[in-house]
Amino acid sequence: MIRYENIGFRSVERKDLDLIRSEHNDESVLLMLKDPFIVTETNQDEWFKKITENKHNTVYCLFMDEPEQVIGVWKLQGLDNTNRSTEYGIEIFQKYRGIGLSLKCYRMVFKYLFETLNIHTIHARIGEFNEASLKASLKAGFRITGKIPESLFRNGRYYDDIVLAVTYSDYMENIKPHLS
Repeated sequence: MIRYENIGFRSVERKDLDLIRSEHNDESVLLMLKDPFIVTETNQDEWFKKITENKHNTVYCLFMDEPEQVIGVWKLQGLDNTNRSTEYGIEIFQKYRGIGLSLKCYRMVFKYLFETLNIHTIHARIGEFNEASLKASLKAGFRITGKIPESLFRNGRYYDDIVLAVTYSDYMENIKPHLS
């Protein structure tokens, strides 16, 4: 279990699955994801097995104050040990949005990835329509490095997938000095 100020993260446990599925299937989350498919209990059981067996693609519960107070999840995807890079994703659950938790979560995860796992580059992809996530990611220290044009289809039209990254040197110069 890792902590930063009043938040932390821990492994996903079977007891978390109903909450995670419910939040994932909420339209406000679902339509922001790359693959906007509703998850069934059977799908989730298969997913849980995969994330518990594969440390290169896994998901962690974010919590506030106590490990049982789950506020969201963060995803480690495609951990590349050779090149020291990974993809990162975060979902803050609906009732915890807009109260300043995402910046703390980003900082905690950055500290863990850069200082514990020795990651050199973290990248993310966010649909251009997901303005709140783009704003939070840029505030946290990501910078836009490119886009995949017209690669996400929502509401009858195609949108760009914005590519963002933060490197170890970005972290040391611009993020770590702000950690308490």
